[in-house]
Amino acid sequence: MTSVINNFAKACAFVIFADGKVEVSELDSAKALFEKYELDWFEGETLIKQYLDSFIDASEEEHTDSTDQEIYLGNLELEGIDSFEVLKDLATIIVSDGEVSYGEVEIIHILTEAFGLDSIFASLSLLAAVANKPNLKFNLETGE
Repeated sequence: MTSVINNFAKACAFVIFADGKVEVSELDSAKALFEKYELDWFEGETLIKQYLDSFIDASEEEHTDSTDQEIYLGNLELEGIDSFEVLKDLATIIVSDGEVSYGEVEIIHILTEAFGLDSIFASLSLLAAVANKPNLKFNLETGE
């Protein structure tokens, strides 16, 4: 169970980190997901904050050239939990602030791969998340 909590926290932190801001609504959404999957929020919150710190540090170090290197997530297998369901839930965190950026779309694709899912599931999870957000703003500029 510890590896599940660790992987779940890492995935949540990665999504929260995606737009470069840590929003209270995103942390609240992460807490709701931990509760939904009956995972220990106290441990999860601690891990999320540790991962956020490490992602921020890695991001600051990588700004030395014009292209950021991808943060390596590894295998985020969630034993006993439907990874596609989790991916859809994580996509709801992305839209919780009312905006979707190119980087956040990219994050869902990276997580899809880390969960061992086919790439079509990235699109399906994002479509499910935006379906109930009629006033969502999109910033899909690549920044290149």
